[in-house]
Amino acid sequence: MTKREDKITEKKFNQLKGTEADLVRDLQKVVQEPTKEAELSDDIFNNHQAWLKVIMPNYSPEIHLGIIKGYETDSRYESYYDDKAGKGATKILIRIVKQHLAK
Repeated sequence: MTKREDKITEKKFNQLKGTEADLVRDLQKVVQEPTKEAELSDDIFNNHQAWLKVIMPNYSPEIHLGIIKGYETDSRYESYYDDKAGKGATKILIRIVKQHLAK
């Protein structure tokens, strides 16, 4: 792989930033108003999945579930989402992803 292939393109970088902003915004809404979870569940899952697909061309539901299991055991992930979207955001994300992947 050349150095050029290692670098993320500006388009992908902007896509990642936009997708993450949408994810965080929706998680914030659910943290502030838990009754919105059902309404925003699909968007939250789809944004998390889309973000992973940009950085992981080999994305699979199994990989997604593995990452979510990592969120449950690594406090850095909990801090990451909770700091951005509010306390409890990571647990909401975990629950939503697990529900969608169980379908």
